[in-house]
Amino acid sequence: MKLKSIILFTLICCSGVLHAQDPYFSQYYSSPLTFNPALTGYFNGAHRLAINYRNQWANISSPYQTGAISFDTRIMKNKIGTNNKWGLGIQAMYDQAGAGVYKNSYIAVSTGFNKGLDADGNQSIGIGIQAAYARHVVDFSKISFANQFTSSGFDLSVPSGETINNRSVGYTDLNIGLLYNYGDEAGNNFNVGASVYHLLRPSLSFFSAQNSRIARRYAVHASGLLQVNDRDQFFFSSNFMQQASNNQTVVGMAYGWGIGDMDAHVYTGAWLRVKDAVYPYIGLRTSNYQIGISYDITHSDLKKANGFTGSSELSFIYFFNQKDRRNSIPCFF
Repeated sequence: MKLKSIILFTLICCSGVLHAQDPYFSQYYSSPLTFNPALTGYFNGAHRLAINYRNQWANISSPYQTGAISFDTRIMKNKIGTNNKWGLGIQAMYDQAGAGVYKNSYIAVSTGFNKGLDADGNQSIGIGIQAAYARHVVDFSKISFANQFTSSGFDLSVPSGETINNRSVGYTDLNIGLLYNYGDEAGNNFNVGASVYHLLRPSLSFFSAQNSRIARRYAVHASGLLQVNDRDQFFFSSNFMQQASNNQTVVGMAYGWGIGDMDAHVYTGAWLRVKDAVYPYIGLRTSNYQIGISYDITHSDLKKANGFTGSSELSFIYFFNQKDRRNSIPCFF
């Protein structure tokens, strides 16, 4: 455990160089407010509740765990026109590693407005903004340093020799996003969007010698939902993200099998995170809720070097009073 704590601490110390990469969900298409603020209120219905949980590298004794919950609602529906959508949302996220050695909590409020571009509401363009507060905490009492290594092993009672100014760091931040959507009368939908997180580039450092600022995270994404026949659907999506020198490309698709005469589909598919992992996905979507399960099968050098296997992920979205899903992709964006 002490060796893993050292490894974890090394990663934390290097976060200034790596510019503190954000927690990430493989099922980004089921976590709207963590991916693009313009998706706030972008659904048909009264309210939306989304819950996401990720258990990363489960074969180590203390895996990384990330959880998020968000709630957004449509406002002023009777005053802004039937083809416009204005939403307010709140989101909370929790991330921890190494049996609580490192913890990150995050809360954000957002608003998004999507303006219809034609009389039929087939096209829309939207913008969203999100204000956030985050706090990072490191429990240094659980971490061993080189100066604490003795002939009998690591001794935490021995002074570490490190100057630690901050055991807890908090900051405020702003995020922004854009979205364009096209939908036709047959139920086919296409959209493209972009977002920028950490506009303020807040400082995040635990040592006085560091002056590390979080790098902005840029993302562009596109997706589509096609009606194959009267019952089945085909969904595809992709995104590209960049944060400092790190970048990531994801592409994938899923086929939705219609269930009888019900307004429900079972989805099976897979996504590829280039040079890192492939993750199969299975989900159930009805007019009121969606449940999704995926598992990252790592094939990068991370698996070869450390023996890490994959990561499991669960998502759940509930739509309140959703009556018409035409011209929108409420959970697959």
